[in-house]
Amino acid sequence: MHLKSIIRSIFSTSIMAILLSACATEVEPTGTVSPPTVQTMPGSSASTSTTQPLTVQQAQNMLPAPPVSCVRDVYFPNFPQQYQRQLQEIACHLQINDGLPAHYVISALQNARFNARAVTLMTPPPPSQQPSAPYPWWRYRDRFLHPDRINRGLQFWNAHSTLLEQVSQKYGVPGSILMGILNIETGFGSFMGNFSVLNSNLSLSLALPGRRRFFLHETAETLKLAQKLGASPATLMGSEAGAMGMSQFLASSYLRYGIVWNDPPGGPLPNLWQSPADVLASTANFFLGHGWQPGQPVMARVAGSSGVDATAFLHGKHPLGQLLAAGIQPEEPSSLPADTPVGLLRLQTAEGPTLFIAYPNFYAIMGYNPSVYYSATVWAYSRAIQRALDG
Repeated sequence: MHLKSIIRSIFSTSIMAILLSACATEVEPTGTVSPPTVQTMPGSSASTSTTQPLTVQQAQNMLPAPPVSCVRDVYFPNFPQQYQRQLQEIACHLQINDGLPAHYVISALQNARFNARAVTLMTPPPPSQQPSAPYPWWRYRDRFLHPDRINRGLQFWNAHSTLLEQVSQKYGVPGSILMGILNIETGFGSFMGNFSVLNSNLSLSLALPGRRRFFLHETAETLKLAQKLGASPATLMGSEAGAMGMSQFLASSYLRYGIVWNDPPGGPLPNLWQSPADVLASTANFFLGHGWQPGQPVMARVAGSSGVDATAFLHGKHPLGQLLAAGIQPEEPSSLPADTPVGLLRLQTAEGPTLFIAYPNFYAIMGYNPSVYYSATVWAYSRAIQRALDG
């Protein structure tokens, strides 16, 4: 092709790309649309009135990418009018950025519903002029160490002891730790949530601007999960936060860490609602993906902590050897190297402020839930259930 013809083709194609750019733009987390950017050749200047002749290769490199289109100009009957434009942008985002078919996206979103209750439950309370007294850890912990919770754990162990031992041996995560997760999350499957996961994620992505990116991602993952499960998106049920099954996995975690027990890779997806084997294997696999170290402890109470000056160690992580050199000794010594990074926690127990050393496995549990109280309670329950099993 002659060089002038190439340049003429570039000019006309670029104009067409600009005209079609309304549907080719990625949806930003804030709900705004990114403006197109102007790129120049290296060394060029906007004030230069003349240009150097282009080689054929340079002209080919400047050819714009084929325009991408999406279906977006539709109405979503089960959502307030104030969210219609955002929903159109989300529909386009799901098609272009996540590669989901237009007919699947539009059908799913038009059948979804805005869930105001999920939004209310997930909206942080307004700041108070009179800050309330801190909720002590021991009160949080004791909610999950109630005798009824211990009895449920014993029943689960009796029903699945062989499975728990097999999963623990394969993944290196103690069965009692896995039970601590199931206890806190759903009471061993007794309350897994009755919210539509798609409705929750979609509603939260619309109504909580600060977390829009997160819940938009989970909306896409929910649709992908439903596709792979061969289920209607509306049938996936869970919590108001979009978590599913006995272990309350988000859709992204379900797709990334879900394991079908003893099945080879590439097989069907796990059933995290009804299969304890899949649930335990998937939860253990999640821990491994977040840094769990088989055979290492989770945390330990500091011996004689009331007389220790620990101020310098209460923030961040420090080499274990530094804590030991400062007289911060665990009641149960470990064989971990001196350079192991650990945290020092001051938690309120029934006896008063108490120091604990948090080992790397403590932070692996925090990958499941970023609350210090949560991880400490998983550990406390694992010890309580082990004591009950030992008689």
